Formats: sequence, C-alpha cells, structure tokens
Amino acid sequence: MKMLIFILFVSSIISFAQWKKEYSPEVEEFMKIVEEKYQTLNSVEDELILSDAELEDAMRKMYFAIAEDPDGYANYIAGRKLQQEKDFKTKKIERNKPTISNIIGKIRDQIAEKYSNNFVSIITTPYFLRVKINSIEKGIYTDREGRAHDQLTIDGKVEEVIKGAKKYISGMNIKFMYLVSQRCLRNYEIRKSYFIPFAFTTSENSNYVGLTPQWYDCTGNYMIENDFIISSENIFQIDLTNGWSKFKQQFISKYILHY
Repeated sequence: MKMLIFILFVSSIISFAQWKKEYSPEVEEFMKIVEEKYQTLNSVEDELILSDAELEDAMRKMYFAIAEDPDGYANYIAGRKLQQEKDFKTKKIERNKPTISNIIGKIRDQIAEKYSNNFVSIITTPYFLRVKINSIEKGIYTDREGRAHDQLTIDGKVEEVIKGAKKYISGMNIKFMYLVSQRCLRNYEIRKSYFIPFAFTTSENSNYVGLTPQWYDCTGNYMIENDFIISSENIFQIDLTNGWSKFKQQFISKYILHY
C-alpha cells in the first residue's frame, strides 16, 4: 500500500511538472505534505487523519510557506487547480476526488478545531503593517469575466512592520486596493494610522497584482487612535485597553511563529 501511494505521488509530480514554477523551499515543504495526503483520499468526504505531531508540523509549515512566499503559495494552488481541472475533463481523475484546496481546507479545519478559526485566519495572513493613509483614489476594477467593480486605491506610508519584514520596511510608501462592498462599508481616513492585515493577489488569480486588505469582519479597519487600536469585534483576542505597544507585543507573542 505504501509503495502504491509512493508511485501515485511520483506520478502526480510528473503530471504537474509542466506548469510548475519556482517556489520557495517553504512552499515546497508544505505542499509536499499536501500532495502526500492528496494521494491517500479518494473522495471529498473522506476524513483526513493527522496525529497531533503531524498537525503541528503541517501548521508550522503552512505558516512559513505563506509568510516566506505568499505569491508562490497562491500561484502553486492556482496552477494545481488548473491542472486538476484538465485531469477532471480528461477523466484521469474522478470528479469526487478532493482537490489540493480541499486538502488544505481539511488541514485548516483541524487547526481551527484545536485552536480557533480566528487563529487560523491570522496566522495565514502574510503581512501585518501599521500604515498611515496619505491619499485615496476611486477607480474601476475589471475582473476576468469582464465585470466592472468600484474600487479604491490607497496610498500610505509604512510606520511599523509587524509581519513581513523581508519585503517591507518602516518609512516606505505602499499602495493597496480593495473593492467597494455594499455589504461591508469600509472606510479609511487620510492622515489616520491603521493596523492592517494584508493579503497579496497575483496574476495567477487576479487582474490586480499587489496588496489588498485581509478582511476578517465588516468592521475590520483597526484604526489606531491616541495610541490605542480600535476593534469592535476584537478578532485578535487581545486586551485593547493597554495601548498599541502592549497590543503589538502580545500579538507577536501569540501569532508570529519562529523556526
């Protein structure tokens, strides 16, 4: 049985080698776990069995894959999705076969069960920056289906880097974009500072390449006013009454993992 799984795993590597790009070692380490588990499940309904040690290892490797190479992480999943869709159409694999995203979702679910959904959302966010807003510009974003959406492009200055120091430094200017939602009215104010979780969209899955806020809830702008962070939902599960410096210290202790 182990030999069969090994053969299937090697075959899967060969099948998607044609689209594979360069990824960081961290992405490859996590995806090795995902690909191995992918070969053990025949149906989306099958249970993914992980020991406590395996779950901890998968969690840490997922964290570092996203933290070190969020672009590569997203591109890997997007490329694998395209390859699997081809395999579905040519009947190389059955439609009920779980996808790579299904496997990652099952891993995330088990981490959430052990810790919390909030914990998973936060540790899988690649960047956390304290940003002062310089300007806001209205525009239109056209998605890949040709639909137009109102968007806002924000210019800001990085005041502090909480996560993402390999790419961003204090004092640098950044731009980020988000779509205007009627469900969640989110507003930034010029000359105000915010603690912003950021995702990064790539050309593999979006017409926009760059930073976009990672929204956890409809009130998740996290303004910093009078050196206190404002969060009505308090997704971070940290006491907000002790000021920004204490919040930052506790956030790092709780959500920033180390090798």
